[in-house]
This record gives sequence, C-alpha cells and structure tokens, in this order.
Amino acid sequence: MNGAVVLGLALVAGQDTLHLGPGIHPGPLVIDRPTVVLGAPGAVVRGAGRGSVVEVRAAGSVVRGLRIERSGRDLGGDDAGVMVRADSVVLADLVIRDVLHGVYVRNARDVTLHRLDIAGPPGLLESETGNGIHLWSSRRVTITDSRIAYVRDGMFLEYADSVDVRDNRVEHVRFGLHYMFSHHNRFTRNVFTDNQAGAVIMNSNGVEVTDNVFAWNAGSRSYGLVIQTATDPAVRGNLIVGNGIGVFFDNVIRGTFSGNVVAGNWLGLELFSNSEATRIIGNALLANTFDASGGATPGAYTWCADGRGNYWGAAGARGYDLDGDGVLDLPHRATSPLAEVARRRSGLRLFLGSPAAGALEWAERTFPVFRLAGAEDPCPLAAPPEPAMLARLPQAPAGTGGGRGAQGVASAAVFAGGLALFAAARRRSRR
Repeated sequence: MNGAVVLGLALVAGQDTLHLGPGIHPGPLVIDRPTVVLGAPGAVVRGAGRGSVVEVRAAGSVVRGLRIERSGRDLGGDDAGVMVRADSVVLADLVIRDVLHGVYVRNARDVTLHRLDIAGPPGLLESETGNGIHLWSSRRVTITDSRIAYVRDGMFLEYADSVDVRDNRVEHVRFGLHYMFSHHNRFTRNVFTDNQAGAVIMNSNGVEVTDNVFAWNAGSRSYGLVIQTATDPAVRGNLIVGNGIGVFFDNVIRGTFSGNVVAGNWLGLELFSNSEATRIIGNALLANTFDASGGATPGAYTWCADGRGNYWGAAGARGYDLDGDGVLDLPHRATSPLAEVARRRSGLRLFLGSPAAGALEWAERTFPVFRLAGAEDPCPLAAPPEPAMLARLPQAPAGTGGGRGAQGVASAAVFAGGLALFAAARRRSRR
C-alpha cells in the first residue's frame, strides 16, 4: 500500500472503522484486521494495474460505498477489483471498473455481496477477460441486487455450495451464471439478457432455478439455460424467451421443469437421450420456430402426470377440449422432422419460415411418411401457466431474438403474436 490508504489505516489501528473521503486513494488496500471501510460520495480506490485493488484478509470486515478500479490483468494470479480471503465479509454499494475479475471470493464462508455494479472494459477478447463475480471453494455466499456486464462470465461458481443469487441483472457476457461442481444453490428473480447463454449448470446437484428471465441471448447456437450432468435440478416459473435454444438438457437426472414459459426461441427444448426420470410438466411452449428436439427415450423424460401435461401453442391453436377438463382431447407430438434436419444443417434455417416449409410441416403431421422418434405429450393443456416474471421481460436488443439477422427479427415478431395467443388462452381458461 501507499499514500492516503496507508495513513488512514495507521490512524485507526485501534478502531474498527476507516472513512475514505472524496478523491482518489491509491491502492492496493489490504485489510488484515477486522475493519469497516466506508467511502464518502466520490471516494475512489485506484490500483496501479498490478494485483488486486482491495484485498480482504480479516473476517467480519465490511467494504461499502467505494469506486474501485484498475486491477492487474494476470489470470494466473486471479487479479480482481476485490479479493476476499476471509469469512463473514460484506461488500456493498461498490462500483468496480477496469478490472480483470470484479470480485473474487476464495475459500470463504458467509460472504454477502450486495448492490455491486461491475463492468469490464468492452471490446476485449474473451481470453483477456475475467469474471464479474468468481467464487472458488466457498459456501453460504449471498449475491443480491447487482449489475454485471462486459466480463467473461457474469458469475462463476466453482466448488461453491449453498449460494443464494437473487435479483441481479447480467448482460453482454459469455455465460450469465456458470456453475461447475457447485451444489444446493438457488438463483431467483435474476435477469440474464443479451449474452451467449443465460445460465449454464454443469456437474452440479440440487440447484434451484426459480422466477428468472433468460431472454434475447443472441446467436443461432445461443442458449437460455443449459443443464448438463446435473442431478435433482428444479427449474420453476422462469421466462425463457428469444434465444437460439431455450433449454438444453444433457444427462439430467431426476430433474423437475415446471411452470415455465418457453417462447420465441428458434428451438424451445433440446433433449438428449441420456437423461433419466426428468419431469417436464405444466409449462407453456409457444411461438418457437420448433418446440422440441429429441426426448423420446423411454424413462428419460415424463411429459404428463396426474392427467396434466404442458401447454403447446401449436396444439392449442388447432386442438379442442370438448369435455372442458382443461386438457386437450388428443396427444400432441412436439418434435418436428424439420427441426432434426435444420439442427444438423444450419444453412437451411433461413428457409424454415417459408410457405413451402409450412406446407411440408402440415403434410408430415397429417400424413406422416417418416416419423422420427421425439417428444409426445399425451395430455396437453388447454391453457398456459402465467409466470410471475412476465412483467420483467426486457426489450429485445436490436437485431436479436432467437437467431441472427432476419431470423432474429422474425422471432421477435412471432413472439409478440405468441403473447397475444397466450393472453387469449388465459382468458378462455377463466371463463
């Protein structure tokens, strides 16, 4: 350390609070005894472009109300705006700029991260960037009301268990939230938009995904939510809109996917055959170019329980419920042969909205010539669920929405029409 920060710590050697006034305070600031650091409006801690700007080594410390900037950029050294190496630390009301990692929590417990505004320099290569918030070998961390942009992954959890992620917004990154070997975590009411993927859950067990928005994550192979090699995930009440692929299921064991709206994506659900006992029930799938691919392997996915399945926009438009029990009278085949062809030959995707493609789709459903194994819902619903997050759907960025170029623009338009059908179906169900 040097300058004003050294002097400030010397003056409070026997106390528990350090006040930093307006102006630039040269870093690094190393907190090695329990201290509350409070920044006045305009207080900036600026690093020298080497190492971390603030390092917290003392349990029970608090850092609040600062702008923190200019860390080193050494990925091997885990340079960060704030490096946390102690338990029961609180970081709140921080603006973090021009850093490699925003906040790095290493081998710590009971850490609170609240109202952080983290942004890396835009325009860098992915290999030159770190993560907004990186948790390594940590437990019981809470991340709330934060905004993250222009980093590699918004939040990256590695061997991090019992983490609560709530009410955050992440955009312009690779993966909004990335789990690796992290168990019994919850993320709730977050918005992930305009990324390569909203959230990626890999090699993790017991993750709860509730009332989030995964929207407008751009590119023909972009994803709203990826669930890969996961046991007992519970995905409920989410809004998954305008992505290349809405949800990707790969080796999902005893998963629950219910009460979600999957709409306006190029492909709603991509379902690998290696999953087991995963329930996909009580969701609404509408205005996707294709609703589903795969999903026919016995024992992999359950589409109906207690006589109730999912709402499919395509089935609702042409189906009927003569006995008024809320379930359509005929099963719905959700998988299209055209989806399988287009998934393997991306060059054909621009032609899928043509009248010729629509005629082929109708002919195949009416007079099946080649029937590919795929998802079939034996008890499709007559009306969709209504997720709590519908009001928090962000506007589509220009030129995006489930693909690139013309297909992306078309997706946004189709989704707008799908919302009208959604509302009409809800009105019919209330009569």
